[in-house]
Amino acid sequence: MSYKIIKTLHGNLSTPLFMPDATYGTVSGLTAVDLDTVGVKAIVTTTLHIEQKMGSDFVSQYGGLHKLLGWNKPILTDSGGFQVFSLIHRNKDKKANKITSAGCSFIDYSTGKYNFLSPETSQYIQHKLDSDIRIVLDEPVIEDDSINIIKKAVKRNTEWAKRSKKAFLEVNNLTEADFNNPEVKRPLLTAVIQGGNNFELRKQSSEELINIGFDIYGFGGIPKHNRYSWQVNAPKGFYHELIEYVAKLIPDDKIKYGLGIGSPDDLNFAVKCGWDIFDTVLPTRNARHGYLYVHPGQGDAHHEKYDVLHIKSNQYKFDEGPIDTKCDCITCKTTSRAYLRYLLRINSSTGQRLATIHNLRFYIKTLC
Repeated sequence: MSYKIIKTLHGNLSTPLFMPDATYGTVSGLTAVDLDTVGVKAIVTTTLHIEQKMGSDFVSQYGGLHKLLGWNKPILTDSGGFQVFSLIHRNKDKKANKITSAGCSFIDYSTGKYNFLSPETSQYIQHKLDSDIRIVLDEPVIEDDSINIIKKAVKRNTEWAKRSKKAFLEVNNLTEADFNNPEVKRPLLTAVIQGGNNFELRKQSSEELINIGFDIYGFGGIPKHNRYSWQVNAPKGFYHELIEYVAKLIPDDKIKYGLGIGSPDDLNFAVKCGWDIFDTVLPTRNARHGYLYVHPGQGDAHHEKYDVLHIKSNQYKFDEGPIDTKCDCITCKTTSRAYLRYLLRINSSTGQRLATIHNLRFYIKTLC
């Protein structure tokens, strides 16, 4: 395992690092103070959702995302590409929703408005949000896409990366020399290695992106048809082989970003392979459903290096013990399993907050 320092405009980050998803500009149920107390060092938010719900012009006029959220630590913004990809593939309106070399055309079905996202507009939006780490627009592929579709996506992914970097340099008034000068203070730019489940196309994608030059290189997940969830679950399975393979393609002096990875066992595996930073919705989303991560021997479902506690189960109705005896979070210090079970079963926001605090703390400690 190698330890790296990531220098951002809002402070340095040490790896390995887990960043929770603040999809709409918030980690559901938690305040910035909660995140700080839990030990969160950086958050990830979703460019497309912020643009649709608040608007980057408003955020810019307010003074940027950090000021609006009351968060003075680093913020990573995604490109919006995966959200558009998901929307387009779930709504098969070929005339309204499509991906071309120009960008992504789609209808926001919550408002009925037509939208267009290109490599350039994604960078313009992220610039107005004033994030510390930005991602270029990429094109994921579905697990069972044909080789021809994956090849075309990789080619487009590279072209979009070139255009994204050009736009990034323009909006930040930078030259290529500035970009390569470690003394120049600026946001960081991330490219995403695609290629689906094809090893050779992953190699091609990585080589083309490295040739362009970025600060961070990400592993593009592989959505399963009609499910859109990362497939990195089997400890020694095919996707773990792919994760290990792609890590070796990236220069060791660059930051390696495992987008959407994964369970605590997945994180441990990926760190051993050389990946540095991670984000996933799993700890926060699962917390709200009473799916809690605990140290081995303390849950009712067992995995390689952790257990899961299904807190809503009847077996915990009278349980006076803490969620996890080895956890130092405020939930484990103050709340019994019985009480948290009750709170979650009545859909209490208090219970969801307490459960989220615990799961995030567990994830952060997993990488310490």
